[in-house]
Amino acid sequence: MSKDQIYGGLIFAVALIVAIGYIAAFFAPYLHLPPWWREWAIALPIFIIVLAVLGIFMWIGWVMFTTPPPQPIEVEEEKEEKSEESKEET
Repeated sequence: MSKDQIYGGLIFAVALIVAIGYIAAFFAPYLHLPPWWREWAIALPIFIIVLAVLGIFMWIGWVMFTTPPPQPIEVEEEKEEKSEESKEET
């Protein structure tokens, strides 16, 4: 089994455990769990999603801020003319 398959299996297992926990927390009052579990089952994913979106925006901004501007593009014809002129001079 390759490393990628092992990582995929771990990601799947963690996601499955989190999904089961989320379902249990969401239906907490019916499963005789403390009622505050349902509040956290709603608030925590929203909190994580907001942080993830803001993190993506910060990453995009950082990349745009630290990336140097592109060099101007020269037209191919000018390069060909210059190379022809240099050949004629020699």
